[in-house]
Amino acid sequence: MQNNSVEERALEEIAARVAHEVKNPLTMVGFNLDILEATDTRPLAHKNYAMIRKELRKINELMMDFIYLSGNYHEERSEVFIDSLLSEIEEDLSIAMPDVALHITYSHENIVICGYRNSIKTLFGNIVKNAVEAMGYVGELQIEVDSKDGYAKIAFKDSGSGLDERAREKMFKEQFSTKTTGSGLGLSICKKIAKEHGGDFELEDDVRGGCVAVVRLCER
Repeated sequence: MQNNSVEERALEEIAARVAHEVKNPLTMVGFNLDILEATDTRPLAHKNYAMIRKELRKINELMMDFIYLSGNYHEERSEVFIDSLLSEIEEDLSIAMPDVALHITYSHENIVICGYRNSIKTLFGNIVKNAVEAMGYVGELQIEVDSKDGYAKIAFKDSGSGLDERAREKMFKEQFSTKTTGSGLGLSICKKIAKEHGGDFELEDDVRGGCVAVVRLCER
């Protein structure tokens, strides 16, 4: 436990420094980009600006990962309805990834968590994003929601190739990623958010193929 605590503190310190160094330059880049786009009359220049903004969004998402890990993200606790949150993610996914079929089943309805809504949405969003990438943006993602012994259990099952031995050994290590462009922070953030809500987060192979991400959150 002591080693884990030391590792977590070190990761939080790194995340805080990176978030601080990136936030202000990112804001200034966006501000100046607005000025340039407003005065640029070149034909089709808007395509270049759209591409730049797309890449800036990626940087902003990465910065938010660091902010979560640094412990500097603050949000008021509230009632979080799991079905409502998953419906939002389902709607977003249907628009962004039409080739991914998402199916949600509930063994219990109206499951409510007392916690941080945006954090839980980030948790679910990271899992869905990883699953979609693992499937190559085409496939089936099943989400099964259950409630037992005061805990909500949300299982995300994808139709990808599953976890290899290297991924199983290092998946929760700092800066580990199965993708060449990954920051390696997504899984750490998932685990951190789940623990903040009295639960846990695990990854395992599905006997039918693919990977299963299981989230457990303490109910209100």
